[in-house]
Amino acid sequence: MPRRPPRLPPFLAEFDDDERDAVLAANRAFYRAFNDRDAQAMDQIWAPTGSVICLHPGQAALHVRAEIMASWRAIMKHPEALRVRCAEEWVVGRPGLALVICREILPNGQLMASNLYARSNDGWHMVSHHSAPVPPVATERAAAANAPATARDKRKLH
Repeated sequence: MPRRPPRLPPFLAEFDDDERDAVLAANRAFYRAFNDRDAQAMDQIWAPTGSVICLHPGQAALHVRAEIMASWRAIMKHPEALRVRCAEEWVVGRPGLALVICREILPNGQLMASNLYARSNDGWHMVSHHSAPVPPVATERAAAANAPATARDKRKLH
């Protein structure tokens, strides 16, 4: 009978404070590199080896590290590149793997991002960035308050 691979530990609601702080520091370094237009720092944040993926809003997925880094350099070199403020960071993970969900505040809108980090010998490195537009918080709350109360169809996941 073939052996099953070992099961990974379940995701934890919280890391211990040191792990959580290290993941948040890596996430904040990512946004600092972007806002400072620091391609070298951006290169250090992304995992040097292994599988990586980047999904910029409205663009095709990038799966090759060299293409991902080229996309960040092009975005950061653009004269009209926006500044992004990261807010509402939420961290979940397990040993060696962490997911940060956050709101990206732009001058003209908002995005939600999921940033996945893997821990290596030299710290936490990004392995995935996915960012997509969302309505502002005030719009979401107003829409929810004005929506008619309907019974949820339990056959649907969302």
